[in-house]
Amino acid sequence: EFPLLKHADLYTGIQEPGDLMFIPGGNPHGVRNLEAIHGISMNYVDASNIGSYLWTQLQEEHWVAFELFTDNSSLPHGLRSAQEDVTFGAWKSTAWKDVAD
Repeated sequence: EFPLLKHADLYTGIQEPGDLMFIPGGNPHGVRNLEAIHGISMNYVDASNIGSYLWTQLQEEHWVAFELFTDNSSLPHGLRSAQEDVTFGAWKSTAWKDVAD
């Protein structure tokens, strides 16, 4: 019924409190909670899914969202030469539109 399934890789892991798990856009995935939890799921745009995101915005005629990523000024593009690691909390609370390239 799913002939390509034999070519799929399966990854498993246990996510501990404070851990962040990245699942690239377009990848099917499943979650089984080992105990009662409060979870947060976020979708964001990065190099792995920018094409898919922009295509969706065009198809759905979300012009403002499309222009935000293509005007070369609203959001920084690419990595900066002084790129540093940040915590998830710091990353999430950054006003990215105010960061200079």
